[in-house]
Amino acid sequence: MDTRLLYSIAMVFVIIVAGFYYFSGKSKRLEASKDANLNSTAKTIQVTQTNEQGQLYAKSTIQGMTVNMQSGDAVLEKIQGVQYEKGKENASFHADQGFAKNDYENVELVGNVRVSKLSDQKTPSITFDTDQLSGNTKTNQIVTDHEVMITSPQGKFQSQGLKANLNTGEYEFYTIRGLYEPAS
Repeated sequence: MDTRLLYSIAMVFVIIVAGFYYFSGKSKRLEASKDANLNSTAKTIQVTQTNEQGQLYAKSTIQGMTVNMQSGDAVLEKIQGVQYEKGKENASFHADQGFAKNDYENVELVGNVRVSKLSDQKTPSITFDTDQLSGNTKTNQIVTDHEVMITSPQGKFQSQGLKANLNTGEYEFYTIRGLYEPAS
């Protein structure tokens, strides 16, 4: 048998084995990287948001944030913010931690949550304190089934849940206990 023929057969065999090895290993790497968890983190974030007319809508400060790049979900640390209506402060909020989904449309605040609806004098007209609160940033609605302390100029209430529309000022409370002193 000619050595050139033997050499050619050996080369074809090596190329087939090397190609199989290369492509089978590459596909495994692609599967692994496709399932990899890609996260992005940031510290001390200042956010300013405007509405469709270009007016100031909200300002927030977040001490830390981790975003899952595949799902778009975010974990927020130490959140403080103010919402504006017609250029004036309308509401403020604070929480130790937050979880955002759907491009920040649905937000769940956890730990020392405080949401205040502000009056024209920038003083709270009503304040909600709880340990967990869910909100929708598009509709400006908040809801919780956890205990809520409600403080207003007329009194203090404790409620076993809350549903509120910050745009209209409509509030629903569940199992209310407290002191109410209407202005005379």
